[in-house]
Amino acid sequence: MALEHGFRIGTYEVLPLQGRIRGPAGTQRVEPKAMQVLLELARHAGEPRSRRQIEEVVWPRGFVSEDALTRCIRQLRRALGDDPKAPICIETIATHGYRLCVPVQPLVVAAEPAAAARPGGSLIVLPFVQVSPEGEAFVAEGLTELLHLRLCALQGVRIVSRTTAMRFRHGSATLAEIGAQTGADWAVEGAVIQAGERLQVIARLVDVRTDAHVWAADCTGTLRGLFEALDEIAGRIATAIHSRLAADRKVDRTAPALDAQALRDYLRGRHLMSRRTVPALRDAIAAFAAVADAAPDFAPALASRAECELLLMHYGAAEPAALLATCEEHLGRALALDPDLGIGLSLRGALNFFFALDFEAAERDLRRALALLPSYGLAMVQFASVAAVTHRFDEAAAWIGHAVLLDPLDVGVNMNLGDHMMLQRRWPQAVQALQRALELAPGHRPSQLRLAWALAQDGQGGAARDALAACGPEGAGDAAWFEHAALVEAACGRVDAAAAHHDALVRIARDTRVSAWALARAAAAAGRRAQALAALEAARGGRSTSLPFLRVTSAFDALHGDPRFEAIAAPLPRRAEAQAGQRVGRRERAG
Repeated sequence: MALEHGFRIGTYEVLPLQGRIRGPAGTQRVEPKAMQVLLELARHAGEPRSRRQIEEVVWPRGFVSEDALTRCIRQLRRALGDDPKAPICIETIATHGYRLCVPVQPLVVAAEPAAAARPGGSLIVLPFVQVSPEGEAFVAEGLTELLHLRLCALQGVRIVSRTTAMRFRHGSATLAEIGAQTGADWAVEGAVIQAGERLQVIARLVDVRTDAHVWAADCTGTLRGLFEALDEIAGRIATAIHSRLAADRKVDRTAPALDAQALRDYLRGRHLMSRRTVPALRDAIAAFAAVADAAPDFAPALASRAECELLLMHYGAAEPAALLATCEEHLGRALALDPDLGIGLSLRGALNFFFALDFEAAERDLRRALALLPSYGLAMVQFASVAAVTHRFDEAAAWIGHAVLLDPLDVGVNMNLGDHMMLQRRWPQAVQALQRALELAPGHRPSQLRLAWALAQDGQGGAARDALAACGPEGAGDAAWFEHAALVEAACGRVDAAAAHHDALVRIARDTRVSAWALARAAAAAGRRAQALAALEAARGGRSTSLPFLRVTSAFDALHGDPRFEAIAAPLPRRAEAQAGQRVGRRERAG
């Protein structure tokens, strides 16, 4: 069996396609190039491999810094628990190179979510360039977004996320650098030339490993023919890398119903939606509404609008009481038009998870979505959450680890990895993931605050308090800082200090909106059980999107078993049951 599918060295299981090494202390993610180094050593286990031999395999195009291999070896030793002064696994051979000292046993890997073979390797869709001065910039950006989504349906190929790809939108990095940072084997580059409704799309597929151009496509037509052009490009990519498109279907089957202006609105909406800011999401909703007015049967616009509405609720910018029913209506219409719309199924899974607390239904929808879009990162992150709250922690780690492989340069996904490690009480791995997030975005405040708490939970009280002091508070009304200060102090055994920070948070809440979830965590940290439970009841009443994580959040461990806590943590009635109950109640009142 090929080592790419997994092998064992000593007490460690190595899963190259997942980028993971699993050992006695848990599972750790390894960057793509480091994993390639380990694979090369494993293929020649027991034999010395010179630095040049390794570099020629892992960096075949020759673009490698002097310390790149050293950094990979250092990362592998950390993951394998190997001491360079007394190595058990990887031996340094002076003036020569390295040797894997332990025997290698091929591993029959179970069919885990991230373990499917990827014969085509990984592919990145770089932002298309708008080259005509009279063209609309959002057309090129929206087109890139749609092509990426279409390629997420490729079977057996890892599609690097759009957020990571956008890091290279200014074109300053070489393909070799892009491949080194993302692990991509293939890159799609392109340009858009627009003159009114006339459109020319130029695309090419490049083998990053050899810098060879595999093919180039030049599609000319009108905006109305854009979806057909994207399908043609996606099909040619699939053929070139020996893959196929999942379900062999078009993502936007009703595309011909869009006129030029409606298509502009749709592209603009997808572009705005990708920014993930509250103002951009509101503008995206307006754009999708315009599409729905012009083409009521265009399912992707309805689903995209519903996703924007969910994000506004998740960000706390809109109350579920005001927006949830509208979001569900738009999504229901989209799936009625197209029951196999992957983005819609993923979204329904999220709604079932966050608001219905129906984890079984969420999992069914997410499995269907990932069957249609195997590289859809949002569905993977959501599936990791479903697995975590149902205490399937290894599965959760596999899904979030694969999401990081798809989006290695995104601070949010790396922060999510830290969150998952904290849910699993794997504090050293949480610290490592959050430090990686801060390497990508120094000063990213949510990651800084999480890191302080993770350090405290890991027993590094001094470092935790230093990290907390270094990032705030940003004024007397900084609710997030005071919440995390309470959590940090409690983890350091300073309950009185935690109580003082909780008091400050309560004062802030008198004048500013503070989430009930934050108040509950701070109260629990301060040992104030009654206040914590009251805040959790408010969080449930307000349909907080944090509520699914109630049982796996360490801040609430001391509340488990309390009857009020158990009532709060109980699943909501299924919608059909709730509606039936309402009908019975109405009949009883009428009688």
